[in-house]
Amino acid sequence: MSRPPLRLLCAFAVLVACDLAGKLFAYALKLPVPGTVIGILILLAGLIALRRVPADLKHVSDFLLAHLNFFYIPAGVGVMAYAALLADDLWPILVALFASTFLAMLAAGLAFQWTSRLTRGKDGDA
Repeated sequence: MSRPPLRLLCAFAVLVACDLAGKLFAYALKLPVPGTVIGILILLAGLIALRRVPADLKHVSDFLLAHLNFFYIPAGVGVMAYAALLADDLWPILVALFASTFLAMLAAGLAFQWTSRLTRGKDGDA
């Protein structure tokens, strides 16, 4: 089913407006949270208030998620452009990457165990 381009453009504009509102909100209040995260929360609040996801917004979101790999192209170009600079600091970068990945996995595992203990037996399956 074909959707009118103007409706899809409006749905995309909603995503951009939420992002922009979040960035302005974070900047105005000097919050330590990225504006994009606040924009996502604004979008979530709107969707909760609607109690549904509009079809056009879902269509645009599905398209963006299906083509998410294109959003990594600028980062890849940046890495290639600064390859010599990255090569100078390769070991600290690798250590930071592996350490942060390990710590994130450890935190996720501990959080899972903690919530598992809290919910054990409450669903009647333990």
